[in-house]
Amino acid sequence: MKSKMPEILSFISEEAVDRKMTSEEIADHFGYDKHHFSRKFKEVNGFSVVEFLSSLKVEKAIIELDEEKRIIDLQGYSGFESSGSFTNTFKKYTGSSPREYKSGMSEIFYGVKNFEADDKSVEYFEEENNSFCTVNIEVPDEFEKGVIFIGLFRTLIPNHIPISGLATKNLTGNKLKNIPNGDYYLLSCAISRSNNILSYFNLGSSLRGKEEERLSFPNCSGKTYTIKLREPIPEDPPILVNVGKLLISRLKNTI
Repeated sequence: MKSKMPEILSFISEEAVDRKMTSEEIADHFGYDKHHFSRKFKEVNGFSVVEFLSSLKVEKAIIELDEEKRIIDLQGYSGFESSGSFTNTFKKYTGSSPREYKSGMSEIFYGVKNFEADDKSVEYFEEENNSFCTVNIEVPDEFEKGVIFIGLFRTLIPNHIPISGLATKNLTGNKLKNIPNGDYYLLSCAISRSNNILSYFNLGSSLRGKEEERLSFPNCSGKTYTIKLREPIPEDPPILVNVGKLLISRLKNTI
């Protein structure tokens, strides 16, 4: 099943969500028992089929965020059965309700644009700790230098606030500090400079990359990692954490 996983992930991203398929129907499509499929899926990917499906639904809603769409329209379009499940899942993965997310976009956009214009980096961490790691970033030549986000996450789907994170414009010497003991995934994405407000929230087209192996701290403290950012591919999990909101909140010290 591991060798088929890219095909399975691509199918879920490109077809299953639009067809409103359940995890059981997806398992049946590929000829697997639902329990075996769910178990192996999580074992290979580090996240469940249900979490992947719900994250893709939230991404669909974010893609359609604009002034013309009502919240109820977003719920139906993204495939959630009820307004309650839509609002709760959206808030769980992005940190804001759909209405709050939409109303805060302009302020966050202008805040990120101001951040792009200076040389500072902004870090985020949950608690003080001695563990750290250094991250270097490689980007394609055509990257229009904007903001690079680097973080340690509990799963390979960045649908939660990072354990330790950094917003920066620097490619080298980026230090993630105050990393608590535990096992985490090192992920990064980059947002090219743009005047399109949605490009700072819909990160489906953003460059991204990761450290292939899960990192265990404090064993990995002091090490240096290099992440090569690339264009997205169909099997990539969606980037749902509202990195702009996290950045602006840190600048305002409101977290």
